[in-house]
Amino acid sequence: MQNIKIEPDNIKFLVEVYYSPSTGKTYRAPRPIGFEGEYGIGVRNYILSMKHQGNVSESRIQELLASMGVFISKSSISRIARRDMALFHEEANEILKAGISTADFVNIDDTGAKVNGEQHYTQIICNPLFTAYITTPHKNRLSILNTLLIGSELQFTFNDDTFELLALFKVPEKVQNYLKSHCFGKVMNSEELKEHLASIPSKNQNIDQLHRRIMEAAGIVWYHTQDQIPIVPGIISDDAPQFRHIADWQALCWIHAGRPIKKLIPTIPIYQEEVSRTLTDFWDYYKTLLDFQKNPESFSIDELRDRFDSIFTRTTGYSELDKILQSIMTNKEKLLMVLSNPKIPLHNNDAELGARAAVRKRDVSLQTQSVEGTKVVDTALTILQTAKKLAVNPLEYIYGKAQHIGYPILSF
Repeated sequence: MQNIKIEPDNIKFLVEVYYSPSTGKTYRAPRPIGFEGEYGIGVRNYILSMKHQGNVSESRIQELLASMGVFISKSSISRIARRDMALFHEEANEILKAGISTADFVNIDDTGAKVNGEQHYTQIICNPLFTAYITTPHKNRLSILNTLLIGSELQFTFNDDTFELLALFKVPEKVQNYLKSHCFGKVMNSEELKEHLASIPSKNQNIDQLHRRIMEAAGIVWYHTQDQIPIVPGIISDDAPQFRHIADWQALCWIHAGRPIKKLIPTIPIYQEEVSRTLTDFWDYYKTLLDFQKNPESFSIDELRDRFDSIFTRTTGYSELDKILQSIMTNKEKLLMVLSNPKIPLHNNDAELGARAAVRKRDVSLQTQSVEGTKVVDTALTILQTAKKLAVNPLEYIYGKAQHIGYPILSF
C-alpha cells in the first residue's frame, strides 16, 4: 500500500547573541549552512513542485501551505518560485546546446505568450531527447536565429550566399547593388549593419520589412559559417514563413498539411465525395510512408514520388480543394524529405506537445510581469519537459543541483 505523509517540520534555532560595549553593537551567531532564510528545503521543494510542475497558482499554493500549518505570503511564494529556479538558467542553455549539438534534426513551433500585457511568442525547439523554451518579442527569422544562438550575439555576413537569399526574399535589385558596393565581404554586428541600412535607397518600400529581410539573409549566412555554437542540420515544422531557409533542409508536418482538407465543409454532394476521396488517399499515402520508415528497402522511391504526384496534381473542380492540393504539391520536396532520411518523423507532434505545456502554464498564470519572470518560466519548462523525456525525476534533479551549488545561494 502506497501512502504519503505531509506534516510541519519546523525548527527553532537557539543562537548566541553578544553585545559589545566598546562598539555599541549586538552580534548574533549565524545559523548552520543550509538553514538560511525563513523557509526550509521542504517548503521550497513543495512550492517549485506546485508552481512549475503542477501549474498551481500562487494564491492556491498559499492556501494549501496554510492548511499544512505553513504561514507564508504570496510575495514570498513568488520569490521562491522565481529565485530558486533562476539558478538554472545556464542549465537550460546547456540543455538546448547539447540537444542541438547531438541532433540530426529538431522539431520547432511557437505559441503565443503575454509579458506584462504585450504579445510575445514562446519558441519550442525539441526532439525525442529534449525540449527547450525561449520566449521572444517577435516570431520572425531573426527571432529563430537568436533562439538558436543560445545567448551569443547574432552577426551578419555579406557574401554570394547572402545575395542569393536577398534575391529569394525579393529585395529590390537597386538595394542589392548598394549592399554589394558597401557591404560585400564584411561581417558586422547589428549596430554596424543598421548604420548601412539607414542609408539604403528605399523609395516606395516598407522600410521595416526591407531592413528585416536584409538582416535575416545576412544573419542566416553568418549562422551557417560561424563555429561558436552548434548548427541545426535540419528542422521539422509547419509551413510558417519564419521557419524557411533557417537550416540546410526543412521537412514539413503531414498533419498540418492535411488539416485544411479536413476543414472543408462543402454542401454540394459531388464536392463532398471529392473531399472524402482526397482524405482517404491522403491518409493511405501517409500510412505508406510510415511503412516505408520501418523498411525502406522494400519500397521504390520513384514509385512513391509518382504516387504523390497522382494524388496532388489532379483537378477536382472544387476550387477550394484544388487550391489546397496545389499548395501541397508546391511543398512536395519538404513533405517527402523522409524518402532521403527515413529516421525523421512525418509530423511535428513533439513540438506541438511542447507548446501545449506552455499553453497550460498560460491558462493558470495568464502572463509574466517581467523579462526575468519570463526567463524563469522558460527555464522551468525546459528542465521539466526534458527531464520527463529522459525519465528523470525533475524535483530530485533540481534539488540535487541546488545542493551541489550550495544552499546558501537559495536564501533571500
